[in-house]
Amino acid sequence: MDRARGSDMDLSETDPTVTRALALALMRQAKEYLAATNDVDAADQLQRAIDTLLTPRTPVAA
Repeated sequence: MDRARGSDMDLSETDPTVTRALALALMRQAKEYLAATNDVDAADQLQRAIDTLLTPRTPVAA
């Protein structure tokens, strides 16, 4: 990716924790917008995606 054309959000791409937190924040914001437009089905699907993102993962043995 060309850093000269990237946004400030691109700076976090090397830190997965920061990238994940940013994704979660944006998903929560999008869910609020969907709820405001009464798009209940899409808001519910996004909530399930948020819940999945927050579910602890079981480490996979190599």
